[in-house]
Amino acid sequence: MTGLRELSTALRAGQTTASQLVERALERAHQSTAVFTAINPGLVQLANTIDRRRTKLQALTPLAGIPIALKDLFNIRNEKTLAGSIVRKHYAQVEDADAEVVAPLRDAGLLFCGRTNMSEFAYSGIGMNAHYGTPLSIWDRACGRLPGGSSSGSAVAVAEGIVCASLGSDTAGSCRIPAAFNGVVGVKPSYGRMSLQGIYPLSPTLDAPGPIAIDVDSCFILDQLMCGRARPADVLPRLQSAGLKQLRLVIPEARVMDDLDVEVRITFEAAVETLRAAGVSIRHQSLPVLDRCDDLFVERPLVVREAWDHHRNMLEQHFDEYDPFVGTRLRLGAGISDEEQQSRYQARARLVTTFEREFAGLQADALLYPTVACVPPAIAETADEENARRINLRCLRNTATVNYFDGCAISLPCHGAGEAPVGLMLSAANGSDETLYRIAAAVEAALIS
Repeated sequence: MTGLRELSTALRAGQTTASQLVERALERAHQSTAVFTAINPGLVQLANTIDRRRTKLQALTPLAGIPIALKDLFNIRNEKTLAGSIVRKHYAQVEDADAEVVAPLRDAGLLFCGRTNMSEFAYSGIGMNAHYGTPLSIWDRACGRLPGGSSSGSAVAVAEGIVCASLGSDTAGSCRIPAAFNGVVGVKPSYGRMSLQGIYPLSPTLDAPGPIAIDVDSCFILDQLMCGRARPADVLPRLQSAGLKQLRLVIPEARVMDDLDVEVRITFEAAVETLRAAGVSIRHQSLPVLDRCDDLFVERPLVVREAWDHHRNMLEQHFDEYDPFVGTRLRLGAGISDEEQQSRYQARARLVTTFEREFAGLQADALLYPTVACVPPAIAETADEENARRINLRCLRNTATVNYFDGCAISLPCHGAGEAPVGLMLSAANGSDETLYRIAAAVEAALIS
């Protein structure tokens, strides 16, 4: 599939039209199952208007007429935000403004194909939704495998070729897990890089909106618009790849490399050898802080109390309308005292400081480890609720480390055509986003060459 930059070029050259792009996207969207919770009914009219302006040689932004998709937790002007729930139907009002990260995308002329399905209230890493159905991972559909969550529909929409890019959010891996399970690129930006205004919250301390796309470059373009580094009418920002032979990557000797599915281990090791052959310096080194991040995430997570604070009234009035897998876990926040939550915040702050010190000591450009320890599990494996919890934690284990050391990360597909999808994750300290994009572009090129 073609990325944002190539589609922009094709539109300007008259090789395609906005109407053609939209018609193809809508056809595939309507043929898809459980990928969208809503599809934009006015998309064709918007595309026709852009085409008429382009025919008349009127000024247009470089991305005008390209359809993308948005996770159902971003406020969109004149729409209701349900966050993959039915409970919100009691409360949601029509929004009078776009979320702050969405507004520049509209100004850039991107067309919003629809709202993508998600784990209810973004509260799982496996991507199931009891209300709107569960989109299937692009791989092994005869079996029916989990799409990853919580940005399930956003990743599947890209993998199915409905759109070339979408928006998700990442609190403990919710952009990267579905990206890994569907063979696309997913980004967790540094906390604070993107505005959270107009995004339905899960954990205000950890939430980070991020792009999911067919390639690193498309993610980069969305990133630059979302964080305000590029203006909507500007020439598309250019991503300069890092030099492979100057790259220094570290595979951490930590829990993130344990208990990997055989397919994940073999595919990841093959990708590492490909990068080494291209001249990348890759070494293994101990990084104890990652295990401490995992311990905090599993034993004393920040999100549970924050989510309960937001949901307590809705849980009290409408618990029976929640997905039991979500509602039951949200209720656990009631047992966490203010003092304990503050202690958790302090513990995380210490982890961030420790990570930044240990990472600086590595003298490396980025960390390198599998995005998820497993290939997409079969949906049937989640029929037992206790097993579903175990699978959820396993899916989140590697990605959550980055959220708990407050870093940035990019998941890249590293498997071959037809093989089980495996994500390779690059991560670094908070504020390293621009450098990480350059590294990811270089790694992506090496893996597909």
